[in-house]
Amino acid sequence: MRTRWLGALGLMLVLAAPAAAVPGITVVDRGSCVVAGGIRNEDGTPAKAWDMWQEIYQTGAPTWLQAHTHHGAECITNVSGVTSWWFAHRVPSRPASAPTIVPAHNGLTVYTVQGRVHTAGDVGPGNQAYLGIHLLVQGSDFNYPVNDPSAPPLAKTGSVSIFKNEFPNQVPSPGTLTIANQILRFAPHAAYPIPASGALGYYTFFAGSGTLRMRGVVVAMATGKTLVVPRNTAATITANAAGMLAATELVPGAHP
Repeated sequence: MRTRWLGALGLMLVLAAPAAAVPGITVVDRGSCVVAGGIRNEDGTPAKAWDMWQEIYQTGAPTWLQAHTHHGAECITNVSGVTSWWFAHRVPSRPASAPTIVPAHNGLTVYTVQGRVHTAGDVGPGNQAYLGIHLLVQGSDFNYPVNDPSAPPLAKTGSVSIFKNEFPNQVPSPGTLTIANQILRFAPHAAYPIPASGALGYYTFFAGSGTLRMRGVVVAMATGKTLVVPRNTAATITANAAGMLAATELVPGAHP
């Protein structure tokens, strides 16, 4: 399953334009979600800490997962096939509005605001995969199932996490923030500089491997292992050979 997905992604890479400022690095996909007001507790107060999840999730068709909500935000960037994103209400602020399905094609980013009833699916013809970011209230469940009669019937085909890593108890930034996603292709031994900024960064090689140099220390980045670059910290990621990297930055403020 994983081999088929990476092979399909390889077809996308032929069409991708290289990142001119960083030799050997190609930006395959990018997208962002602005979380207005930040992540909040159920009573509306700001969350004192975050649970951060980074995952590439792949399914075949037919697939429809259980409808659910999150105590936090979800930001997905599609990277292969077409992900069908179902919402119980077309307009989140209008409970009487009809359900809707958003087809997320390659590179499209879909934002699910905190508490919105939704689910993901694959109606074919082939596999889909997306980079999914969950930024949740510390200590909340990953999701909260909802029995909605308008939801698509449950089905699951070829479901697999290419990788899935959790980082609990992350120190939040106050107020509005932006979840910025990128899928990057590395040429052999290419180096990707990460400048010091107010962003909190999460980086995962999901094909290939590399190293992360930060504060004078070099750490191995095995396939599927997510490493964190703290705020106000410069770092460099170098590929051991050709590779693919999922990069997520939590950036203070609104940056659509």
